[in-house]
Amino acid sequence: MMVAIHQPHYFPWLGYLAKMASVDKFILMDTVQLEKRSYMLRNRIIDPDGEIRYLNISCEKKNHFCQEYRNIEIKDFEVWTNRQKGILISAYKKCQWFDEVWNTIAPIFREEHEYLCDVTVHSLNILRELFGIETPLILQSDIEIDNSLKKGQLILGLCKAVGADTYYAGRGASMQYLSTEECEKEGIHVKFQDFRHPVYAQIGNHSFVPGLSALDLLFNNGIKVSRKIFWEAMKRG
Repeated sequence: MMVAIHQPHYFPWLGYLAKMASVDKFILMDTVQLEKRSYMLRNRIIDPDGEIRYLNISCEKKNHFCQEYRNIEIKDFEVWTNRQKGILISAYKKCQWFDEVWNTIAPIFREEHEYLCDVTVHSLNILRELFGIETPLILQSDIEIDNSLKKGQLILGLCKAVGADTYYAGRGASMQYLSTEECEKEGIHVKFQDFRHPVYAQIGNHSFVPGLSALDLLFNNGIKVSRKIFWEAMKRG
């Protein structure tokens, strides 16, 4: 069984979803601490003028970098949801598929979640449905594991706890703390993701910008075509 392990991200980019779609179980690290300027509470889109815009979630700042991610509370719900709605409408209202996509994501701006993690997981479930990803999401907090484990040992511990024999890794932070040799010694094979970002139509006169929230693909191309583009990229990767 192959698993991937990742921090929860808010309406993530296609590579995140591709990692999710490639494995049998996707573990969300909801007991880690929030990282500054990370996609754990925001993501990016682009407007027709080529300007990058951020979709930020407001949260309580008191000790929020010291708390577990799952315990960070949302604040000013109406303020940040209205701001995000304004950004999205301004950027994509002229897209042919705006209403189709908007009606699917709008519930996240109506449901007053108490915690940051609830919002990000909601966004992930919306995208799972839109792209037809069947991989189950598992919260780290629901797994029985030694909570004193850190970094690489935590990853190994999570793999063992869910019965995985393969860890699907990106090329980023996780492998800075964990070598393939360590994994193999513990009976865990490491497979690396090799995602090739698809190029698709984006509204505006700017050059194509990769790595944005998957919402950008959806608004620009509609659900049916976006799903096709995503799964074709999965085959290439």
